[in-house]
Amino acid sequence: EANAEEFRLLRARDAAVSHTVGAQAEVKPIDWKAWESRISNKETLACLKDFHAQQTALLDAVLKEDHLTAVKDQKEGWELYDTAKTSCSKSVEKSQTILRNGARALWISFQNPPVSLVSQNEWLDTDQYWQAFVEKHHYYHNHIASAVEDPESKEYDAKQKADLQKKWEAFDGRGTTRQNNKLLYQRPSFEYYDVYRGPLIEHMIFYLTKTGGDARTFPETMPVQWFAEIYDTRFKVYNVLQRRKRQAQEAALSRDCHMDFHPHDLEHDGEAYYSKLIAKESALTEVTMGRLMGNYILFSDAYIPVQTGQAFYRALQADGGKGTFYSLGSDVYCLFYKPAGEALAMPDPTECFHSLADYASLTGRRFEVGYAAVMEAFTEVLESRKEGLGGSWFTAPGESSKDAFMRRLKKSDPAYEIFKAYSEEYTEKWAGAKALSMEQAMAEMPEIERKYNLECQEYGSVLFGLSDEFSAAGKMEQEQLAKLADQGTLQAQIDSGAYVAIEGSSKITSAGDLTKAVEEFESSKDKSVDAILATKLPALEKKK
Repeated sequence: EANAEEFRLLRARDAAVSHTVGAQAEVKPIDWKAWESRISNKETLACLKDFHAQQTALLDAVLKEDHLTAVKDQKEGWELYDTAKTSCSKSVEKSQTILRNGARALWISFQNPPVSLVSQNEWLDTDQYWQAFVEKHHYYHNHIASAVEDPESKEYDAKQKADLQKKWEAFDGRGTTRQNNKLLYQRPSFEYYDVYRGPLIEHMIFYLTKTGGDARTFPETMPVQWFAEIYDTRFKVYNVLQRRKRQAQEAALSRDCHMDFHPHDLEHDGEAYYSKLIAKESALTEVTMGRLMGNYILFSDAYIPVQTGQAFYRALQADGGKGTFYSLGSDVYCLFYKPAGEALAMPDPTECFHSLADYASLTGRRFEVGYAAVMEAFTEVLESRKEGLGGSWFTAPGESSKDAFMRRLKKSDPAYEIFKAYSEEYTEKWAGAKALSMEQAMAEMPEIERKYNLECQEYGSVLFGLSDEFSAAGKMEQEQLAKLADQGTLQAQIDSGAYVAIEGSSKITSAGDLTKAVEEFESSKDKSVDAILATKLPALEKKK
């Protein structure tokens, strides 16, 4: 119906056009003489007149032709038409073949997996063109630059190899930049740790603290829960350090202020700063262990060491005085109290740290806030070993602390022979231990406490005289105290609590007494160090 309507409208329009043409009167010829009198440019008029005459003659000739008769008289040339018709038929057949192949390709493509799931090898195996291209062109080439370099020449291959080696050395040869490290998280963990030493130290410390294992068994990737625990611990410490930084910065109204235990330029000086900090903590641990070994307190987990009257009283409170005191000889400035009943339980790391922090506070000293936060976080991670060790964090069931320590200590450690000799001498000493009555123990306590106080005095000489990590810092502090004393501001620093000085069990409150004590310490330090260096450990002498 729509086609019939369109055809009816077309016939109506044709009838209108025919009526308009038939209604026209005879066309009058152009009066060129009249136009010649009106137009001043005679050359333009002549051109228009000639063009009109030519077109009129051409149209009259066309109208006089009998086209129907000319077509009927044409008897030759139909072979060309038949040939064209045959060619078109073949083209249609080929088009139909292409259409069918295209439909098959679309169906296969729809049934194939996504490109993201197809490996590069599978893609090359199914496409011979790109396989040949990859085999021929080893390196990518911008073909816009083909006018100045040949991508298939040996010179171009050598240039690409040199650029590749240069980029590799810039990345793994410590010439790293922020730009070429954007996708470093996609690389294996050993390459990540090879570039970023800070996370390696952080993750390694956590792993050794968490498991008590060996650095040689450090996994390529730790459990995700451990990473979450690392981040949680880190931000707990940062929360404390940031509060301290804010207080200091707002109080001083300074534009730039760095956090405690952080260098001023973390990006450039961080590695050297934390290397020194770790070396300082290692040295502090060594001298602490040496002091405990001096009186065979190290590994005495079943006994309570007693060196002062206060410690004697606290030991008796453990079981009401029902236990027994032991002495290891006159050369050992310590008594050991074994409570009656069950053996002493291994204390928890957090309990030990809190006891140490409380003791420091009771004696007028305090840990730095950031240091205390780090140590508390460390002991919490250390105590979390209980979850995987059946409630124990250091020893195996039925194992002494001495055996556990020697089992964990590597034989390649430089201090292994020292601890081994100490363990043997420790066993010999306890084999000849002497039990004391309450009266005998109380009689020996004054002399033991006197020697203990002397030992505490000499400990500072050892700490600041033998250890390089503490001697340099001690000299700087001494110079700073002398400078403050000369300026007359040392007393104000002591009164405000910026400096806390302890001598024996009392607190120094006078700047003059503090300066005098520092001078006496410096004068006697070298003599004490020489005497200590001349002392030989009998157990090590036996090894020679």
